[in-house]
Amino acid sequence: MSKQGGSITRRLAILAGCALAVAPPALAHRSQTVLTTVMWNPAVSMLEVTHRVHNADAEAWLSQQGQGGGAAAMDITVVRNQAQMMLYVEAHFGLNDGGAKIALEPLGAEIEGEALLLYQQCKLVAPPKALAIDNRILRDVFDGQTNLVNVRLAQRTRTLIFSGSDGVKKAEGLL
Repeated sequence: MSKQGGSITRRLAILAGCALAVAPPALAHRSQTVLTTVMWNPAVSMLEVTHRVHNADAEAWLSQQGQGGGAAAMDITVVRNQAQMMLYVEAHFGLNDGGAKIALEPLGAEIEGEALLLYQQCKLVAPPKALAIDNRILRDVFDGQTNLVNVRLAQRTRTLIFSGSDGVKKAEGLL
């Protein structure tokens, strides 16, 4: 290869590297899955819930909200947007025990790598015996959205899958 040919190849490689560094959001793809974990913490008599939403999914949801405000309006690292996502999750995820609603308290959110983690909890006397879950997170917004809920109330874990028009599902036999 001639000296000039190597120089062009090097320039193209540098240009491609710069393009990747400048536009990482363009490479992000929706995961189409929210992973929720519901765990009983006996040390503090607390039902703890964590929702793991892929950043690209959360930002796609934000962009559909149409609030304007430029790039910051679609940036899930902005605390205001995380709070907006928490309000959405509160309206689209619910737990009940034998028909009695479990009132989850929002704790906060944080970014962990490519995911937004949303935390909720509820103080209870004992783990729910007849736990039922309603998970509509992003299913009302995106076709093909499938959500997983891992429930661990004692020694066993049960995974529930929510997709399409699925309604409330029971997590039985965990105590």
